[in-house]
Amino acid sequence: MKTIVYEMNEVPKKIFDFYANAFPNSAFFKIRKNSKLFLTHTADVGHLSPWITWPTMHRGVSNIDHTISDLGQDLTYVNKDFPSVWEILAQSGRKVGVFGSLQSYPLPKNLENYEFYLPDTFAAGNECYPSEINDFQAFNLSMVKINGRNVSKSLVVKDTAKFLMRAKKLGLSFETFKKIGFQVAQEQFNADRVVRRRTSQAEIAFDLYFEQLQKNLPDISFFFTNHVASSLHRYWPTVFPNDYKEGKFELDWCQRWSGEIPHSIKIANFQLNRLIDFCDKNNHRLIVASSMGQGAVEEAEPVYRQVLIADIKKFLKFLNIPDTAWAPRLSMSPQVVIKPKVKNLMQKLSRLNNIYINDKKISFFETSTGDIRFDLILTNVKNLEIYELSNKINPTDLGLANVDLQDASSAYAYHTPQGVLINYEPNEKRKNNISEEWTDISVLDFAPSILRSLGINKTSYMHGLDNLFI
Repeated sequence: MKTIVYEMNEVPKKIFDFYANAFPNSAFFKIRKNSKLFLTHTADVGHLSPWITWPTMHRGVSNIDHTISDLGQDLTYVNKDFPSVWEILAQSGRKVGVFGSLQSYPLPKNLENYEFYLPDTFAAGNECYPSEINDFQAFNLSMVKINGRNVSKSLVVKDTAKFLMRAKKLGLSFETFKKIGFQVAQEQFNADRVVRRRTSQAEIAFDLYFEQLQKNLPDISFFFTNHVASSLHRYWPTVFPNDYKEGKFELDWCQRWSGEIPHSIKIANFQLNRLIDFCDKNNHRLIVASSMGQGAVEEAEPVYRQVLIADIKKFLKFLNIPDTAWAPRLSMSPQVVIKPKVKNLMQKLSRLNNIYINDKKISFFETSTGDIRFDLILTNVKNLEIYELSNKINPTDLGLANVDLQDASSAYAYHTPQGVLINYEPNEKRKNNISEEWTDISVLDFAPSILRSLGINKTSYMHGLDNLFI
């Protein structure tokens, strides 16, 4: 059976059940009541991040084996030893589509059995297949670059204009175009609404994915969205205030941001409704999956401002590192990542060991693939005091900024090992494939089960079960 995998990043059972029960006419309710329900447990050890847990799910081995630990990591050897499930399927002659799945850059060398392929939003370049999608990816990457800890009202004009010229042909619907226009208009009257641009990106991406899906009808396709996870991290207390000590969050803050998780869920619900209708009409299977979940961080405190490396060029120039010695890499704010172009860059960075920002250091280390990552955790300070040994430094000279956060949010919810996997089958086939209760499984069961469902034996290194979709 042809299959759609809707990768709904970090959405836990608690969220799925909450909205299914609250809205009995929703896609959440329909898929909750008409599917096989699984609770997934990640097989990874150490710190959990989506750029680790999704490769585990896609490859059928844990991070102990695949060793993926960073965004933008060179995957040449990993792809050879533990290829992703879509690569195995394509090499076996199945028609495949990939749209935004994490750690999917670069394009496969052999695209013969790919109907479409758009890498993730942290890709080092905008190359896609077919190449007509490149303009969207350039726009997508530019938005990620300018929207860090706060969401910017700015647009990269050149990339935006190029995409808009081709948007209709690529599948951007008039309905989505109207929604975006309404979004921009709302921002003029309520500046808080700018945070919803994160979700607008997911709306545009889904339209383009759905166009490729309808046009090509691949045997299997993968669509990744992070827009719900982004809202859960920031606004969990507005939906689940009882998960925290009473009085931790001001009532005004909760009311001000109470619409953000419902808004992101509304968009996901719209997308799921379209996919359910498509699957029922075209006899496709729909799998809704998260490689892990989220849960409340009870000890989290409100964050009103945060110190960021706002200008990486100025930061490195202060350390006497020229622009020719490095290249920027996309990363999750507040982290900053660069790619060295010279061999001795780490030695030059040792000067940071003598620089203290309010008694804290900027940590830096070399990743497994040679990139350098900078981390600084400093929040809710009124004034910056920066010293290199006994010399006081102006924050702007170091490229630092003490940024007021537009939504005063922190990681109020964070990663948990347990996610969901929901198997919805169309029409008559689902009558014998429905469960009221959630069954515990390992994420390692996903890849071998996908292979078996499309007539391919699991590889020798996959130890997960292969019977989820029979």
